Amino acid sequence: MTVLGRDYVMKKDYSDKKGIIAIKLFILFAFPFALFAMAAPAFGATAEWTGKGRTDKASDGRNWRRGLAPGKNDRVLFDAFSSKDCSWDLNITLSSVLMTARYKGSVRLKTSGLKVAGNVDIKGGMLNLRKGSLIVGRRIYVGSSGTLELADGALSVGPMGVLVDNGGTLLSMGRSKAKIMSAKPGKYYKFIVGQGNVLLSNPAGTEVGGSQGIILYSKAKVNQADFVNVKQLKPGTAAVRVFVAKGQKNGQKLAFKGWTFDKTVKKKGTRYAEFKEPEPAALALDARTPEDAIEEPKAESEPATFVAASAQPALSDKSDRYKDVAAPFTALTPVPLAEATAAVEPEETPFAGLEEYEDAIARANFQPYLAVQFNRGQHFFQREQGNLSGNLNVLASMAIKHEKLGPKLTLVPVVSSQYQGTKQVTDLVGGGTLFQERMAHSLALRGIYQLSPKWKLKPAVGYKWEFLKETRDESWGNGLFDYRRPSFSLEGEYAYRDPFTFSIGYDFYHIGFMNYSSLESIIKDSQGNAMARELAGRSVLDSYNHSLTFGGTAQGPWRSYAEGNLVTTLRLFPEQHVVSGTGDYKNSTRRDLSNQLSAALKIPREIWGSWKAVGGARLAAGFNISNQNSYDAQRFKYLKNYYDSTSIRAGVDLNLYRKMPAGRSGGTEERPLEFSLSATLGRISYGGRLAQAASGLYRGARIYQNEAVLGVGVSYPIAPHFTWTSQFGYGRQTSNQDFERLYKYNFTTTNYRIGFSYEY
Repeated sequence: MTVLGRDYVMKKDYSDKKGIIAIKLFILFAFPFALFAMAAPAFGATAEWTGKGRTDKASDGRNWRRGLAPGKNDRVLFDAFSSKDCSWDLNITLSSVLMTARYKGSVRLKTSGLKVAGNVDIKGGMLNLRKGSLIVGRRIYVGSSGTLELADGALSVGPMGVLVDNGGTLLSMGRSKAKIMSAKPGKYYKFIVGQGNVLLSNPAGTEVGGSQGIILYSKAKVNQADFVNVKQLKPGTAAVRVFVAKGQKNGQKLAFKGWTFDKTVKKKGTRYAEFKEPEPAALALDARTPEDAIEEPKAESEPATFVAASAQPALSDKSDRYKDVAAPFTALTPVPLAEATAAVEPEETPFAGLEEYEDAIARANFQPYLAVQFNRGQHFFQREQGNLSGNLNVLASMAIKHEKLGPKLTLVPVVSSQYQGTKQVTDLVGGGTLFQERMAHSLALRGIYQLSPKWKLKPAVGYKWEFLKETRDESWGNGLFDYRRPSFSLEGEYAYRDPFTFSIGYDFYHIGFMNYSSLESIIKDSQGNAMARELAGRSVLDSYNHSLTFGGTAQGPWRSYAEGNLVTTLRLFPEQHVVSGTGDYKNSTRRDLSNQLSAALKIPREIWGSWKAVGGARLAAGFNISNQNSYDAQRFKYLKNYYDSTSIRAGVDLNLYRKMPAGRSGGTEERPLEFSLSATLGRISYGGRLAQAASGLYRGARIYQNEAVLGVGVSYPIAPHFTWTSQFGYGRQTSNQDFERLYKYNFTTTNYRIGFSYEY
């Protein structure tokens, strides 16, 4: 059912000066997106490893969740989705790399051109450098069940250096020399082993160059440390510093075999300083005072010291973890890797003993997302042809993690703007209203709190402005149905079996129409037709809404994917009084209870070659119960339960994908060509509305509407992150209602749109 606006026949009025107001208003909201778009390439997208490809290569786009291999400045994630091994063969610069504790596979480096501008975190699985090279701009962290194998490779790190802690394992077990170097000439990096494991047994040597010395905390487990070459040591520092547990006078004994040093290391302290003996010798480490341990470095001109033993300094609020704990330097002989890994006992609280690393973690981690869709098209309503018009949608969001927020909380601010220049039908007053143009802007702040490995809590607040024009010559901001919508929501999500979830949520929102007003004596629409009495007043359409949502996803039959939702909404209209049988108002106000149930089944299949198909079926049902009636003042007709309705819709979808070869659309990534087809049939019945003849006389039958919608789309990648899009839509609505002076019940509509989308 469609309300006919003041300008039902579309005029060619794009030259109207009032359009300048629309441009200014849109620029005001869209300006932040321009800044975001310029900054977005510095961050990149998130590429998550799925291992679904036929090979184990990182360059195989089928191994990644988005179907695209990682690109420049992307963030790479290895998580629980797949523990399949990965052969990294991409020579690119990434933003960061994270291997979570739930990843159990191995990432083997098969390139010498991998650079990571930020951090590399190895909390699970193994990163094996093999004979490759890895450059890390900030620091590399090895913790939990993660392992870093230097093998025969070269590792270059930024000033934040190397941290092995919380059960992580550092290995150097190759046959050719392994190297750890500074990524920035003239900058010295940290090399710290907290509650971690070290096994250095490469007979060709492990070179540690350009460091601030090797620091071993009392809980470090040095299973073997042989053939280490320390060179280019920072002046005024010790080549090796060992912290002694609080309360202990002397440290344990360590065996150093085959260690060598260049001239930057000052040889003093014991007869074993130069390590000229062919057999390993034990070095007794005498403890110093805490004041000695934290003294300032010596002058830059003074050579560095070979080894220093120190009382372990206080480690912020975590110093009590080291009370009465013996330094576990007892494993002086080589042990198998399996034994070294089995000895790991990760603690719940990560090691944070050094101020530099606390500062590094405290820095925020940003993961931005930007999506832009633009198209131009034409709309045909009945036989009326509209002018060419454009649509623009922009959405920007950013996931923010920060130490001050805690490790379990992520904040996601979202900003969006939409402009629609093609005609559309929107239901705002119990019937569809035809609008010529639409513009909307919204702000939201969402949170994701990880309550447990399976439970997430998602609170959100938001505010939306929507502007609707019934005629082209109407000014933006003066529309009768412009509204504002502040909202709050809280959702709980339970991942009962990855990736399938169940969720329950509560939403509260207020819809306030800024300009709506209908006088008691002139209850008419924009064309002068009489409207119902319940719509008389200034704030009668304003509502307070309480919504409960239940949803879930599950594995369906025939290797399918099923999802379902139930939304129950209570709408309260505090300013809209219930109309009685005489046309008068009651003391009670309007209350609506709406229930929407939907279910969908999707079946993905590989059909032939590089083609993939995803077929689906949809079913939705809606029920609205209202205590509001209507009174036709023109015909003195009382219509009880006027806003009660029942709807049912069913549809099918088919999407065909074809992976385009790398280089066809620019870049090195595979991108999909997509064809989409959708068809929907529906019926809406109004239990309280009587059908009318063309003259307006009421009949005995209740009003119903039948609708049919068909959509076809094609998208083709034209450049990295850019996709050409085209859509065609057809809709038809029929009804047993012949009286159409106020509402349009029988019509057809057609539209086409061509444009592009950008996603980053």
